[in-house]
Amino acid sequence: MSAQIEYRFARRLAQLEASATAAMTGRVAQMRAAGINVISFSVGEPDFDTPAPIKAAGIDAINKNYTHYTPAGGTAELRKAVAQRASIDSGVTYGIGQVTTTAGAKEALYLAFQALCDEGDEAIIPAPYWVSYVEQAKLAGAIPVTPMTTEATGFKLTPEQLAASLSPRTRVIVLNSPSNPTGAVYSAAELRALADVLRDSEAIVIADEIYDAISYVEYARWLKVAPEMANRTLIVNGVAKAYAMTGWRVGYVAGPQPIINAIKDIQSHTSTHTASISQYAALAAYTSSPEIEATVVEMAAQFHKRRDIILDLMAGIPGVTCSVPDGAFYVFPNVTGLLNRPLRGGKVCATSDDLTNYLLDEAHIAAVSGEAFGAPGYIRFSYATAEEQIIEGMRRFAAALA
Repeated sequence: MSAQIEYRFARRLAQLEASATAAMTGRVAQMRAAGINVISFSVGEPDFDTPAPIKAAGIDAINKNYTHYTPAGGTAELRKAVAQRASIDSGVTYGIGQVTTTAGAKEALYLAFQALCDEGDEAIIPAPYWVSYVEQAKLAGAIPVTPMTTEATGFKLTPEQLAASLSPRTRVIVLNSPSNPTGAVYSAAELRALADVLRDSEAIVIADEIYDAISYVEYARWLKVAPEMANRTLIVNGVAKAYAMTGWRVGYVAGPQPIINAIKDIQSHTSTHTASISQYAALAAYTSSPEIEATVVEMAAQFHKRRDIILDLMAGIPGVTCSVPDGAFYVFPNVTGLLNRPLRGGKVCATSDDLTNYLLDEAHIAAVSGEAFGAPGYIRFSYATAEEQIIEGMRRFAAALA
């Protein structure tokens, strides 16, 4: 028998919290493997298939043996297409040297934090926030500053909150619109007001626009509103949500060339590039076609319809209130009315984390607690699932509270 080894891990891991969304996905998989019929509202991915022309481009790349290394950050063809898309979207002209493609938008964000933040720097991340923003900031040594937005402001950061959060140590500010987990979409006036606060700041804005194709109101882009911020802005996006390509793992970051060069330097020692086959599929998405764009529009329309269905059903559940999200495919109901009172079988849940575990065990529906997003008292439901699943899931939700 070998001696028991006590492993020592890097100090940075001591404050790292595992992804709550990934953990819930794992629990759902285990229960389904055991034969339990679980309806999952926890996964943040479209339930649609990747459009056929994009899949065909990936298959064609395999048949043509495009299976070797590409340059760090992606092929020249893909980066050119990304630069053109980013230029059209933002109104700011980007060259091929001002973009790099990544293994999903998540890697783009991770690399941005790594390139920009040192120990003791501060990263302003409005809450509720996507689970990985805070953890990625901490991995880079930064201190997350998380001003809490409210339902009264549509879960959007106000100029007053931004001004109060700024300090000489502020290095990064994250703006996510449409938002995960709330579905909040900033208006042009709201973005302009934030930009005015940042007029004298040297902080870098990371504008995460990964849900840009799923907006039910007029969509305002950060750089369209504040083009003077281009030399202090990184745009993060990707093909995952708009084109139902989560598993292909292609994202990108566009911004000032010195920052992009720094990010590519890190890439050269880590992932180097996303899968070559995925790059050719993403190239088809970004060079686009009427068929692909029609599919994107149709998917957004289906999400809009599902949003209305789940909101209507939730409105009939006592103790649950929910603001209307303007984008993405999440609802973020307030469930404080369900806490600290008896539920079915006399169960009492003290936190929204307790409640999500109760709903999984009792009703076999999976959602993610607000604690994971910095917002106790709320739960995130993804409605990127079939209408009949939404209807049955909300029936189970209501029954579990009776």
